[in-house]
Amino acid sequence: MSIYKLPSGNWRVVIDVDRETNGSRGRRSLGAFKTRKDAARAEREALTARDRGIDLAPMTVTIRELADRYLSDREALGRGEKTIEEYRRIIALYIVPHLGEKIVAKLRPAHVSEWIANLSRSGGRDSRALAPKTVRHAFALLNGTMRWAVRMQLAGRNVCEAVTPPTASPSEAKALTSDEVRRLLAVAREGRWSSFATLALTLGARRGELCGLSWSDVDLDAGTVTIRRSLSQTKGRVVLKGTKSGKSRTLPLSRHAIDALRRQRAAQAADRLKAGGLYGDDGAVFADELGQRVTPKSATNAFARMAEKAKISTTRLHDLRHTAATTLLVNGVDVRTTAGVLGHSTPNVTLSTYAHLVANAQRSAVDSLGDSIEKLSNG
Repeated sequence: MSIYKLPSGNWRVVIDVDRETNGSRGRRSLGAFKTRKDAARAEREALTARDRGIDLAPMTVTIRELADRYLSDREALGRGEKTIEEYRRIIALYIVPHLGEKIVAKLRPAHVSEWIANLSRSGGRDSRALAPKTVRHAFALLNGTMRWAVRMQLAGRNVCEAVTPPTASPSEAKALTSDEVRRLLAVAREGRWSSFATLALTLGARRGELCGLSWSDVDLDAGTVTIRRSLSQTKGRVVLKGTKSGKSRTLPLSRHAIDALRRQRAAQAADRLKAGGLYGDDGAVFADELGQRVTPKSATNAFARMAEKAKISTTRLHDLRHTAATTLLVNGVDVRTTAGVLGHSTPNVTLSTYAHLVANAQRSAVDSLGDSIEKLSNG
């Protein structure tokens, strides 16, 4: 195996494979890459695939077969179950019906461009237009599959690189108004989800993170909570895993959140007493009447019911996270601190999601600064 620099400045990767039929040393080029780092990554992936028994020699495969092999490779590399499930859904709904039987070697940029146009025009349910964001996700998955195919020598080139990617305008994050928050919490107090809704609004945590909370993560005396895990739910099972960013975060609890958690603990004690030996306690902060940890889907469904009863403008549980973020930014909290509270991997993620709020905050800050200078100058 070797990585060497070309006169053009790019980096070429060549790896050893099985010997040829004539006994000569088997070598395969993985192509040229712009940086040595990219070349090294391609080499690692190819060697891993080779050691797992994936045939690196060129072959005639269809897009359907290629997609199956790509998913198998991603699973072998430990990609999350939920991610794999979403990949399968996109492939089954939007890629295979249109491109599945095409031979990879015969796929052309025109085919991909036409596919994008068809999805945009009539790729949704009942032949309706498919949402631009969904079209973009489908293209990104096909593009990733083709990039992998080139590295594995299953395709001569990635035809997606010659196609203009579909665009999708970022949707503005939806936040509840103050009146909507009051109405929602009033409805939540009528049932079992009051503490869950309160923590979603005061911590800005993801639904899986809230479902994954255990009492060992909570220190009511110190007034802190540590978000270490997330509960992931797929069609097959429910599993605790790490957070989306892969990092834990410890956050202070407001008095309102502490009160909500104390009520939650008292409610669980009442459930345990009522259920007796049927209560299965694994230490979950949010559990059902028998002590079973609540799932992300049950939280989503419960919120939708509460939202409809409260007559608020959204039934998406994730919008409570947007509400928390919006409240922080509107009240002048800086982007880096807000990103830390939300568990974003970098402040850039926060900026891209809430750019409109950051711009408004900057305008207010500049106006305030101008007013101060004007007062001083008028002395």
